[in-house]
Amino acid sequence: MTRDQRRQSNDATPRTLLARCWLALSMLTMPLVGLSATPEADAELAAGKSRFEKLCVTCHGKAGAGRDGRAPRLQQRPDLAAGFIRKRIVEGKHGEHAMPPWGSVLDAATVDQLVAYVGWLSTHDAASAGAALTPFKLDDAERIAAGRKRFNKTCAGYCHGHDGVGGRAPDFRARPDLTAQFVFDTIYHGREGADVMPPWGDALSEERIWELAAFIMDLAAKPAE
Repeated sequence: MTRDQRRQSNDATPRTLLARCWLALSMLTMPLVGLSATPEADAELAAGKSRFEKLCVTCHGKAGAGRDGRAPRLQQRPDLAAGFIRKRIVEGKHGEHAMPPWGSVLDAATVDQLVAYVGWLSTHDAASAGAALTPFKLDDAERIAAGRKRFNKTCAGYCHGHDGVGGRAPDFRARPDLTAQFVFDTIYHGREGADVMPPWGDALSEERIWELAAFIMDLAAKPAE
C-alpha cells in the first residue's frame, strides 16, 4: 500500500464510523412498520370501543360494520381523517344518515377515545376489527392475580369452583374454544338458558371484568387437572 493509499484509508475511518452512527440513529428514530404497540393493550382504544358499543352500534353496527339505511361502514375507510371524525362526533350530521351531536354530551376525553377507536376501525378490515381490544395485556401477571382473587371471591363458591375447576359450570382449564372477547362479553352481559349466569356489567368496572377474563384465559391455556 502506498503512502497516499494509507492516508486515504486513515482518513476514511472516522468518516465511515460517523456514517455508521448516523445510520444507526436513523434506524432508531424511523417508524417501525409492523412493530407498533398492539391494539390489544391500548387503554384508549379499549375505552373507545366500549363507548362505541354503548352509543353507536345501533346505527354503525358491531365493530363499525355499518347498517343499510342507517349509517355506512367505518371499517377500511382511508378517507376518514381524524379531524373529520372528531367534527362529525362533536357536531353530528343532518340529512341522510343523520347523526346526533355528541359534543354537548360527552367530555373531551371520551371524544378522544371515540376518535381513536373510529380511526383504528378505518384502517382495519372486518376480520381484524372484531378483535378484542383490552386496556392491558392479558398475560400481565399482576392482572391475572387480581382476577384470580376476585374470581375465587365472587365466582367460585356457587358455580365455577375454586380456580375454575370442579364447580357446577364446565371447568375452565384446557379450553381452547374460549376467546378473550367471548369471556368478557359473557361476564358483562350474563347468560340465559341451561347455564344461567347473572350479568356483572353493572356491578364491576370493565377493567375488573378484563382482569377476570385475563385469569380465565390463563386457566384456559393450562392442561386439565
